Amino acid sequence: MLFELVTSSIFGGIAFHAFMKKKNLSTNESGKIQRIMSLSGLNVKDGKDTLTTQLIKKKKYEWGWEYKYKIPLGRCFNDYLSKVNVLEDGLNNRRKQVNFNDVLALDWKGDVLKNLQQLWKSKLTEQKEIELSFDGLLIIRVYDNPMPKKVDFHAGESWKVPVGVARTLNSFRYHDFEKVPHIILGGATRYGKSNLINSIICSLLHSNSGDVKFYLIDLKGGVELCDYENIKQTVSVAYEPEEALETLQLAYNRMRSIQSELKKRGKKSVQEAGMTYRYFIIVDEVGELNPSEAVTKEEKLLKQQCQTIMSQIARIGAGLGFRQILATQYPTGDVINRACKQNSDAKLSFRVQSAIASRVVLDTEGAESLPQIKGRAIYQTADKREILQTPLITPDIINSMILPNLINEEESNEKETIIQQRGTDIVTFTEV
Repeated sequence: MLFELVTSSIFGGIAFHAFMKKKNLSTNESGKIQRIMSLSGLNVKDGKDTLTTQLIKKKKYEWGWEYKYKIPLGRCFNDYLSKVNVLEDGLNNRRKQVNFNDVLALDWKGDVLKNLQQLWKSKLTEQKEIELSFDGLLIIRVYDNPMPKKVDFHAGESWKVPVGVARTLNSFRYHDFEKVPHIILGGATRYGKSNLINSIICSLLHSNSGDVKFYLIDLKGGVELCDYENIKQTVSVAYEPEEALETLQLAYNRMRSIQSELKKRGKKSVQEAGMTYRYFIIVDEVGELNPSEAVTKEEKLLKQQCQTIMSQIARIGAGLGFRQILATQYPTGDVINRACKQNSDAKLSFRVQSAIASRVVLDTEGAESLPQIKGRAIYQTADKREILQTPLITPDIINSMILPNLINEEESNEKETIIQQRGTDIVTFTEV
């Protein structure tokens, strides 16, 4: 009884102290942010005056705090973006505080002292993360808990595929190919591009196995997409630039035949015509089709032809049921075809080596500042930009998606005959 009274008094005091600390937490945090900005050289001298970053608004969310600041004349958003690591490290260079919610979450019926020790240990190891954006004001979001470093794969629905978990409430984000038909993927090697491509393919196989068709181009020696060569949904696979041109030509001819069919029906899109098939052109390492890197005239011409077809698919393919996914690990200025990029309203970049590489993929900086965590990426659409942890798909999951869709030997021979006879791609529309 005495022990219970003593512990109740102690933890009641802790709770009250934590509650009082909570009231001043935001003020202390925003003040520390402004001090870090000052010490890191973000203030501006104007004669005898010093122009500082002014706090305009702050708001509490379930995930943490959002602060909005007015940037002084002479500074731009990129100045603050370059200091993101300084800001984050500065915020985490502090004594860890037990807050009111932490105390309330304790199991008071169990071993209270043990639970308190575990709480204190977790507070010593927790790390806050920050995210910067700009809408006329500098927005700094301070997240109480870091993003997960591993997210398990799960398939999407219809033509929506999972692209990752966002910071906010650890909720999944999806890319809807019916709304945004084309997507650009970029990032340094080993950070997650090929894993994401596998996730997209497997999600589509799970949700639309009867209505999806793939034109796969794997210019990394065939090591990434070869698993899908013998499934019913794959129309053509290419591992070399010469094969890539053939695969793209098949896709282009199919697209034109659908265009002709829509014209006959008096329809403007496959959605309006009720055509359920969707065709995905997936190119892993599109940089290998860059004409400027060709060695011979013949190779240059071949790659120019590939670029021309990809451009036309990007421009007119959306309403005809064609979706294009272009991935590269070498984001340089000329590696992604301009027409393809302009017609891809969705872009996803893993960590890259420089701000220039980030601008190539996203048209803005930021991907070079991502932490060195596999699967961490920036997902950007026309009206939104988020940092995500992309899902990890395992070989077992991939195999489980492939096995039900493997073609038998008779189907394989029939498919080969069809491909050989499709020079002009005269196709009946029994499939739609």
